[in-house]
Parts: sequence; C-alpha cells; structure tokens
Amino acid sequence: MIEQIPRGGGRKAVATWEHIINDASIVTRENIARCCAACNSSKGTRNLSDWIQSSYCRKRGINEATVGDVVKMALKEALEADA
Repeated sequence: MIEQIPRGGGRKAVATWEHIINDASIVTRENIARCCAACNSSKGTRNLSDWIQSSYCRKRGINEATVGDVVKMALKEALEADA
C-alpha cells in the first residue's frame, strides 16, 4: 500500500508498507515495515536477509544497524532459524 504522492515529488520517495515475510496474509506488526517505494520495489520477493546484503543496500548505506527495530528483529530471527 502506498501513501499519496506529494506534489512535485516522485513515487520513489513515497512511504509504503512492506511485508517482511512475502505473504500478504500475514498482517502483523512483526511482519510489516514502513519504507520508501524504492526500497520496497528493490526488495521485491527476496528474503529480507538476502535483500539486506544486496548491492542496492550497500550503495545506500542500508544495513542491520540502519534499519528499523521490526526489521532488526526479523533479521535476528532469520539468523537464529538458519543456525
């Protein structure tokens, strides 16, 4: 879901809601993060842990330290599940 595009603004900067786990039926605080449309589009259907390591994130300084708490928690849970 995207918010209204501000006058003179581009769609890339518009706030959107991203599903951390790519399943639209999981609508919980733990699975929804607010992000810009560009990041949402960049992530697409990739797993969060794959996306955070992408060249898109590296170029923009997006990493585990710069994301919101809900994303940090999801990344931590993904690491624990892989262990």
